[in-house]
Amino acid sequence: MKPYNVYGFARKFTRENTMADTIEFARREFLNKLTTTIAGTATLAVTSSLVQAASVEVPEVKEEHPKKSMGYQRTQHIDTYYHLADF
Repeated sequence: MKPYNVYGFARKFTRENTMADTIEFARREFLNKLTTTIAGTATLAVTSSLVQAASVEVPEVKEEHPKKSMGYQRTQHIDTYYHLADF
């Protein structure tokens, strides 16, 4: 436990106010985190509706030679595979 309380005054280390100080500090810490979270969420909600990405024009790429399907072609590589696979 810290020797000073929240206000900077020296804390008395007695058994009676140790538990009360701990509970009070825990409650303040919880409320501080809660308000920080709520404020951050509200800020994010407000700014997300204001921020918009600029549109980017994407040029269309035209293929000079469209690929034509040549279908199944029997090559030397395929013949070797069939020969080794014992079909």
